[in-house]
Amino acid sequence: MNLASTSTTTLQLALAGVLVLAWAGGFARKGDDRRGWGTLLPVVLGLYSVLQIGLVIYLWVNHASFPLNLEAMELTVLATVRRIQVGLPIYVPPTSDFTPLAYNPLYYLVSIPFTWVFGTSLTALRTAAIAGVLGCMVVIFQAVRRETGSAGWGVTTAGLFAAAYRAMDTYLDNAHADSWMLFCILLGVYLISLQRSRALDLLGTGLCVVSFWFKQPGAAFVVGVLAYLTIRQGIWKAGPCWLLAGLLGLALYVFAPARWTGPLLHEYTWTIPRQWVSVNIATIRRLVGFHARAYGLLAVAAGFGWLAGLRRKTQGNIWHFLLPFAALTAVFGAMDSESNNNVFIPFGTWLIVTGVLTLDQATKGSSRLSRWRIPSLVAAGSFVLLAYNPWTVVVSPRAAAAYADLQSYLESLDGSVYAPWLGPLSDGYRFSPEIHWVPMTDLVRQPGKNLSADLVIQSLLDPVVHPPGQAYVLTNIPLEQDSALSFLTGEYELAVDLGDRFQALSTLPKRFNLGWPRYLYVFRGA
Repeated sequence: MNLASTSTTTLQLALAGVLVLAWAGGFARKGDDRRGWGTLLPVVLGLYSVLQIGLVIYLWVNHASFPLNLEAMELTVLATVRRIQVGLPIYVPPTSDFTPLAYNPLYYLVSIPFTWVFGTSLTALRTAAIAGVLGCMVVIFQAVRRETGSAGWGVTTAGLFAAAYRAMDTYLDNAHADSWMLFCILLGVYLISLQRSRALDLLGTGLCVVSFWFKQPGAAFVVGVLAYLTIRQGIWKAGPCWLLAGLLGLALYVFAPARWTGPLLHEYTWTIPRQWVSVNIATIRRLVGFHARAYGLLAVAAGFGWLAGLRRKTQGNIWHFLLPFAALTAVFGAMDSESNNNVFIPFGTWLIVTGVLTLDQATKGSSRLSRWRIPSLVAAGSFVLLAYNPWTVVVSPRAAAAYADLQSYLESLDGSVYAPWLGPLSDGYRFSPEIHWVPMTDLVRQPGKNLSADLVIQSLLDPVVHPPGQAYVLTNIPLEQDSALSFLTGEYELAVDLGDRFQALSTLPKRFNLGWPRYLYVFRGA
């Protein structure tokens, strides 16, 4: 067990001890005044929720100006935004310098106004993502407060969402579309939950469709809200929402003008991701194991709430109704064995929201559960499951100096450098070629495929295999261990292991930890 996991376990045990003491301490009152029983634990939960919200806001600020990738693809996302700024399409045939990522395009467009304030930089793109996740937290608080009639449950739910930062693979403040996809889903569903007017239903449906244009999993929620509206209102009254979803979603996706998106939108966002899918025991183990470890208690509560609605033969509130559709996003995410755990963010969020709504229902529906504060105890246990060592997600204060050192080091080399795990830097030195490992391998990867023998990858890396002069490859892992680039060991040999010189530039911890620029290889034939 490494230091990080040991310290996290210690924190979990300490937190569990404090919360159990708070729960037990609430029953120390004497006499017949039952109203005071158990009030200590909800107060502690509220304070801990506020602490978690404050911590995650600090992390957003701490991460915003980090000079290199917090996640593998951030610099490639930035390169895509730059293409849009100069009028170039996104979804074009792959080249050695630019290959599109397999995401829908709206996040790139939403980020552009932020570049007007912060410049075309990673800071601008991360600030855009932070705006999205802040919106998520506000909607979660308001939705739960409205459904439960309790600001306390609203704060606790927002606190659980903040506490899940590490479980959500530290993605929501990265330069990626996850936070905006989730924000549009949450706001759209919240507007529909108000049940006030057809106009709000249309707006809510439209926002769910917009979530699809950030990332493809949003489509599951579009189907879910249309099913909910149809069951609640009937097909004719729900018809305008179906029409809106058909026009803004399916029709626009199918007939999107190539001069805006590029000729290969469907290739990158539909055909290519389909070839990553596999289903086996490992898929099920990952899906069940991850959610049991992170959200086990909330999943049980959410499941009871969903089944209770089913037994009453009503669709219940929209949040519980959409739980199976949220689960579908997790199932499809797990079917890509190479995905990070950000694919579980929508389902994790739904387990948090519906789990807390069920706990509130249990408090109101059972005097025994309420008296013994069992719902609050379940929420406390959920905080324990989500606890992590916050120091593992605080970036190094040496990052800026290490980045300047990296730039100087690259300039000192007497040849071109290819850095497959970095992508095109936001400023200064320019790699040659600039194609990133992830979009390059995404083109061809399939379950069980030998990437290092793939002709597409070898063709895209021809400038690396046959450089015009002296050339280097800078990697985060030994080249011979790289599943796609190990064939380059025939052309390159290790020149120097830079050790921890650039360790301050490590990516944030995720399912796949990429480390930092470390191994420099030199071309044998120069």
